[in-house]
Amino acid sequence: MLVSYNWLQDFLNLDEDPHDLAEKITRTGVEIADVNHPAEGLKKLVVGHVVDCEDVEGTHLHLTHVDVGEDEPIQIVCGAPNVAAGEDVIVALHGARIAGNEKIKRGKIRGMKSNGMICGLQEIGFSDSVVPEKYADGIFVFPEDSDVKPGQDIYEALGMDDYILDFDITPNRADTLSMEGAAYEVGAIVDEKPKIEEVVLKEDGEDWTDSLEAKVDEKLAPKFYLRKLKNVKIGESPLWMQRRLWNAGIRPINNVVDVTNYVMLLTGQPMHAYDARAFENGKLEVRKANKGEKLTLLNEKEVDLDPNDIIITDGEKPVMMAGVMGGLNSEITDDTQDVILESAIFDPTLVRKAALRHANRTEASSRYEKGVNWGNTEKAINMAALLLRNDANAQVMSGIIKATDKKRKPVVVETTVSYINKVLGTEISADEMLKIFDRLNFEAKVDGDKLTVNVPNRRWDILIPADLVEEVGRIYGYDNLKATQPLLAETHGGYSAKETAIRRIKAIVQGQGLMEAISYSLTSPEKAVRYTKDPKKLVEVQMPLNSSRSVMRENLMTGLVDAASYNMARKQKELALFEQGRVYDNENDTFNEHEHIATLYSGSIFNENWQHLNQDVDFYFVKGQLTNLFRAIGIKDEDVVYKAEEIDGMHLTRTAGIYINKEYVGMIGMIARSVTMAEKSLRGSEIYGYELDLDKIIPMLSKGMTAKPAPKFPAISRDLSILVNKDVDNQEIENVIHANAGKYLVDLKVIDVYQGSHIESGKKSLAYNLTFLNEKDTLTDEVVNKAMDDITASLKEDLEAKIR
Repeated sequence: MLVSYNWLQDFLNLDEDPHDLAEKITRTGVEIADVNHPAEGLKKLVVGHVVDCEDVEGTHLHLTHVDVGEDEPIQIVCGAPNVAAGEDVIVALHGARIAGNEKIKRGKIRGMKSNGMICGLQEIGFSDSVVPEKYADGIFVFPEDSDVKPGQDIYEALGMDDYILDFDITPNRADTLSMEGAAYEVGAIVDEKPKIEEVVLKEDGEDWTDSLEAKVDEKLAPKFYLRKLKNVKIGESPLWMQRRLWNAGIRPINNVVDVTNYVMLLTGQPMHAYDARAFENGKLEVRKANKGEKLTLLNEKEVDLDPNDIIITDGEKPVMMAGVMGGLNSEITDDTQDVILESAIFDPTLVRKAALRHANRTEASSRYEKGVNWGNTEKAINMAALLLRNDANAQVMSGIIKATDKKRKPVVVETTVSYINKVLGTEISADEMLKIFDRLNFEAKVDGDKLTVNVPNRRWDILIPADLVEEVGRIYGYDNLKATQPLLAETHGGYSAKETAIRRIKAIVQGQGLMEAISYSLTSPEKAVRYTKDPKKLVEVQMPLNSSRSVMRENLMTGLVDAASYNMARKQKELALFEQGRVYDNENDTFNEHEHIATLYSGSIFNENWQHLNQDVDFYFVKGQLTNLFRAIGIKDEDVVYKAEEIDGMHLTRTAGIYINKEYVGMIGMIARSVTMAEKSLRGSEIYGYELDLDKIIPMLSKGMTAKPAPKFPAISRDLSILVNKDVDNQEIENVIHANAGKYLVDLKVIDVYQGSHIESGKKSLAYNLTFLNEKDTLTDEVVNKAMDDITASLKEDLEAKIR
């Protein structure tokens, strides 16, 4: 909310520096983001009266002589299309500074002397968004009734001598989204009662209330008032009103629309004006839109109305999206004669959603969604009628149609003086508190220790005793509160055992070359249970932003697949991602959280290299990565079993459940082709991954790792090549070797396997490397040779192997 310091002075006798005032306001809880002085950096800008204006043949230029209050008019060459004799304009004299610190000098244009510059509003610092449309592409012309004189500075006439305070308002303090609300707030800070005038309106036309049948759903619009004005003369608003509008960031349009915006800024009550011809059939209805209905808004944007949009209709077709923007078919135009004014309260939730749905957030919708003072509905419509009678020669018809007029019960909050002092850590007396509430214009009374406060309608944010504590604290002054050390139990830092285990697992996975991803905990109902073996009841969000974020996830894999889709759409095919986070379920109406970790792989195992050693990620590569993780955290290979499982979203024949000591702890496999084919960016890609339930795995972890020094004595390595029947598997051979090698065999690995034409049919050749080590003494050849002899003898006897 942009608040004019000069306008505030209509309500309060302010005499302090605007920057100092901004500091005081900020210290009471409403932050002032900036204080802007429009005239800052400008100089030698005056009012000029165009004495004569001649077109320069063959160009778009005009040769003018302008009275700037000097002895003789000065000559200025101007290229604006709307310059003409008899106009009062903005003139930058020789040596002037305009926007952007640009200096104006005398010069020649096409050989013609130009002693200054006739300016548009943009050239002296006005934003394009507030410049009236008729002056957007040319110079600004002062209205005939603006009472300006040649040679006088333009700053006061254009409101540039003002200071604009940018109230950075939080949603709970929407009461300051009006000049009256800001005046109450500032008045409490400077300890001065604001002068808020009541509206006295004299009706001078016949009663019109029987000429329009208004049908309004009270749930959609609990208050809905209408007034009618006849013989309205459409034109420009007075300059004083335009000044206040553009200093508040609003573009002046015409005297009717400007009045509705002005009243909204003044009272906080959004208003709308209809051309009365929109309701020639004598009907008006407020209802929800029907499916398929359309409306062209005032900004000429056609929208497809949603069944949850509140609309105003003429009994049949829509003429306005309530609380957001009017329709083009009820717009105030130059030939409008009769106007119907609307002042209403609409359902804030539906207004907010409509503005968001149609990407059309307006000054009105932002106020409705945060809250509006129900006490100003009638005052606003009467004030608008009064201004239009004064500025547009309108005739005010007798009577207000109050289609709905729901009353709000006054809020009374009870607390105690001692409670407020206890929370604030102060010793404020009851009389001091009463004075604070008086500064806030709240009716309050004290009975012993009991404090009763009647909260006015304009402060709908105050409902409970804690709110009163805040009001007392901020007006008393946060700087006046004593700083004390909180008395808290001593706590020791560090991670819990569970957090330490999770960080350990994440470090291992990161060490395997995976990059961490973070995805939303909210997802769609379909994705929430995908990749889950036994889905539980969903945890639903009561007020979701949209259908794709309506429930809590039951797995992490869905977020990783979404991340893969995003990356692959941008030609990033080589992916190795992991996420550690929580999943959620609802079991027997009990909401639960579980720590999970999931990984996702796609593309090649190796980066591209000159040897072309490329290998695509497959099930066994991912299983190997998982096996290494299990070994690193102390889970034995023999305790892990993989069983084929059918899991939604996973490949039917390339998916396994992971069981540790017969307990299901997660799944591993390939994402189903039905999933990848549904996403254009994933088509043709094979994506693998696994997901583990850390709540089940962490209790199984070994308690850390025990390190031992490197051996002092050398190891001895021997190779063994054997020929066996092809149906003998490697595990049988390794079992025989381990059983007969003695206690010094520390490592055994396969180094070659061969089946082919150079050996007997039905046979295969295997070569092994055996490593022997005695950690306490030097190992001799005699001991190793004996072990090798025992191994070869057993292989020959048990497996009918031939030693090569």
